Amino acid sequence: MNTQSIALREAQQPSHIATLMVLLVWFAGVFSLAAQNLFDSSAGQPPLNILLSLIIPLIAFVTTYSTSPRFKHYVLNIDMRHLILLHSWRMLGFGFVFLYFYDVLPALFAFPAGVGDAMAATFAVFLAIAMYQNKAISKKWIYRWNNFGLLDFVIAVSLGIMSRTGNIGQLEGHVASDAMGVLPLVMIPTFIVPFYIITHIIIYLQLRKN
Repeated sequence: MNTQSIALREAQQPSHIATLMVLLVWFAGVFSLAAQNLFDSSAGQPPLNILLSLIIPLIAFVTTYSTSPRFKHYVLNIDMRHLILLHSWRMLGFGFVFLYFYDVLPALFAFPAGVGDAMAATFAVFLAIAMYQNKAISKKWIYRWNNFGLLDFVIAVSLGIMSRTGNIGQLEGHVASDAMGVLPLVMIPTFIVPFYIITHIIIYLQLRKN
């Protein structure tokens, strides 16, 4: 590691700590609301609180990035390899498929969301390893993976809403996706998904910069 890289890492250390604190407060806030069942909407009604929990963090991130030069500098200098490797944890999303077999989630949501997450995680691992090994990786491949990973979230959230009780995707006599509106699964659309979407946005910003 060269001197410039060490200096950059040391300069970013306070920002890393501040970011961790924000994430902890964010998580605690969402968990507190979930514990009060504030994300569990009535049958046939759109899950507005869940949608707000997705949108508000994205607005906060974009606003802060646009108005704070210091935050913008910090975001643009996060190691992209770390951001991509973070998505390896999305392999846990394949658990949606297992929950389908236990009649917790419907197939309409579980299979696209679970398989999509597993694919995004697998490609993230290979991509990150290649980047850590300083192999020449075309920006096109990073864009393709980033596009796929973000699209996976859009599809999963849409299908999750469609397959709630009383909605068009909920088949009569079959389980609905209502479990995604209560603990512990509700932490996925209200915290984990917006967090990962923000990492996708950061990668886009860094690719545009470079």
